[in-house]
Amino acid sequence: MLEVRRLEMLLEVARTGSFAAAADALSFTPSAVSQQMCALERATRVLLFERNARGVQLTDAGRALREHAEAVVARLGEAEAELQAIGEINDRRLRFGSFSSATGAFAAEAFKLFGERYPDVELSFNDGEPYESVAALSANELDLAVVFALDEWPAEMDYRGATVCRDRQLECVPLFDDPLLLVVPAGHRLAASRPVAIHQLAGQTVLAAPPWHRDFEKACRGAGVQPRLDFSCRGTGFEALQALVAGGRGITLMPHLALGWLREDLVALPLEGAPIRHVKAAVFDRPCRSPASQAMLEILVGLTEPLGTAIEPSLAAELPLEPVHAA
Repeated sequence: MLEVRRLEMLLEVARTGSFAAAADALSFTPSAVSQQMCALERATRVLLFERNARGVQLTDAGRALREHAEAVVARLGEAEAELQAIGEINDRRLRFGSFSSATGAFAAEAFKLFGERYPDVELSFNDGEPYESVAALSANELDLAVVFALDEWPAEMDYRGATVCRDRQLECVPLFDDPLLLVVPAGHRLAASRPVAIHQLAGQTVLAAPPWHRDFEKACRGAGVQPRLDFSCRGTGFEALQALVAGGRGITLMPHLALGWLREDLVALPLEGAPIRHVKAAVFDRPCRSPASQAMLEILVGLTEPLGTAIEPSLAAELPLEPVHAA
């Protein structure tokens, strides 16, 4: 009903006070402007103009519509300017994020390859938890990030259980699945089991932590097992919980992707029904993806395709790998 071009004509007629002057400013004929304003009145079903000897002036309805038209045209102008700026910036800038175990396994290599292939692009990197990267994406502080989610814990949820963004749609491209392993001291009674069944954890003290604890509790309930979950110990990295396991506090889980951080006096074992981290490349849903983000995405997919097949089938049956290339 309210076409933008007609709203722009309305504003020009209101500014100049006549159809003829508005037509001259807009490079139209007076007849064309008059016809469009009549069509606008028919569409709105109200009288917008009062004709007099000196030209035209807005009615109360016309003045009300003018206020909305000014807002609409202004916002469209802002949108055009922002999209142009984003297009110019994104062609020469990439702000990339990841989480620690992914950084060590492949994201740092992706960062290096991108810099070598596109030396003219301004490149920056930030390592953080998935929810921190999602918050940065939402705030337009990152362009693309490697994150993970679990079945019971989405990437946008922080480790207190709060969602860090609600008003924007996260778009994720699956890379591969990363199962968690059971970590026990080398002399533990389960150290020789391969794989470990959930029911074998009955009576064990498990050092549990966000974000995998919900999936682990669900798996235990499904198996009818009630291990002792200890939430009293927290750490900022895998080294802290491993030190506690080595000290006899209990056993714990850690992702396959982090095996490079495993202590020599500990053993990591496949666990049937273990939680699985779904590793993804995340951006926020936009009509088009920047060339820089698309290029990094292609590098990530290429680097991580072997990771999905490198994980032993015994760790989580046959782990699906579904690399998805953006259109």
